[in-house]
Amino acid sequence: MIDSISDFTLPPGIRRFEDVQKEEASREIKRTSTLGQAEFLKLMTTQLQHQDPMKPMESGEFLGQMAQFSTVTGITEMSAALSKITEGFDTQRKMQTIGLIGKDVLVNDNNAELTESKGLRGIVDLKTASNQVQIQISNAVGDVVHIVDLGRQFSGQHTFHWDGVLDSGEKAELGNYAISAVALNNTGTVNPNVKVFGQVAGVRFVKDSSEVMVELAGRGEIGLNDIERISN
Repeated sequence: MIDSISDFTLPPGIRRFEDVQKEEASREIKRTSTLGQAEFLKLMTTQLQHQDPMKPMESGEFLGQMAQFSTVTGITEMSAALSKITEGFDTQRKMQTIGLIGKDVLVNDNNAELTESKGLRGIVDLKTASNQVQIQISNAVGDVVHIVDLGRQFSGQHTFHWDGVLDSGEKAELGNYAISAVALNNTGTVNPNVKVFGQVAGVRFVKDSSEVMVELAGRGEIGLNDIERISN
């Protein structure tokens, strides 16, 4: 006795219409990793509608396809969430960087700008204690126009400041000056490293990059990572 049409034996090379439909539906299901939930459910419904009633889809196979979709959906949703978080951090970072405008920052450089309001400031880094430390300030042609005498100092970082007044009592011309340090210790004379403060005049975000450039007044651009300290 024949229970269903599927029990008929077809000639070689001839396939049942419902078998072809099932294979096409299965191929569509495998492509659901790039489809949304609505499309996936539509394809799953199509497969169930065209399956052989006498040979229904195994529950394990059905659950496996659902699990595959859930995994892909979870990864997609997590990726979207991470993208939003990254965008949020990027926006916050940009706002914080813009907040640097108008502030003084410390950079590892020996050229500093003399301004009317704050003069010229910097830091000398002593590796050892020194009996005498001097900061020499030179103009564009290399002439020393002023010396800041810090006297005896222990090892470490020490600040220096020049208000722009020359030894003659006159005010020096505003602008950039070269800074160098001379220290006398028990082994002789050394030239410690100096760092200077500069005022942030603007920021620039490099297109298609996470790099941020900071413009110092009268000095040009430096990288954001070159800033060592922020001061009001």
